[in-house]
Amino acid sequence: MRVTLKELMDLLNVGYEMAPYETYPWSCHDSVRGETCSAEVRMGIEGEEAEAEIQIVFDEPRNGKAIEQVLHLRAIPKELGKWTVVSLRIRGKDQAGSIYDWETKCCKFFAACVTSLLVDQIPDFDELLKEHMRDDEEKGGSGKGGRKAPKARMQQVLGMKKGGSF
Repeated sequence: MRVTLKELMDLLNVGYEMAPYETYPWSCHDSVRGETCSAEVRMGIEGEEAEAEIQIVFDEPRNGKAIEQVLHLRAIPKELGKWTVVSLRIRGKDQAGSIYDWETKCCKFFAACVTSLLVDQIPDFDELLKEHMRDDEEKGGSGKGGRKAPKARMQQVLGMKKGGSF
């Protein structure tokens, strides 16, 4: 993935080019579940990196944890000002390079989570992960070939029978 900063921000549901040291937050509290989900996109101090993060803060600690980090990604400009995601952690596990086109897919997953927060709902992370972080697309040059084209003999094409004449 090599995109402009504007394209990266669009993928992350920000909608404009963020300035250095700027943050763009979303959050939602569910009193029934006792959870607050927050998401945020941050630009580095000099605009040299962008980070996106999703976390859940529990009203009452669960399994000894008060906070669960669902996603953390980091993007930097590479060649000719084009940005790319260089690291990805989902639920504490490094997922960078784990699936085809992971850079774009993690941005779309993040945006889908933000869309849920915008309608004041805590995202269904398991469902959104299944939907956006799939690895079922074919990769170019992956060696997954199709069937060979059938070979046709000239006699079959012209409708001629073996041993027959005109």
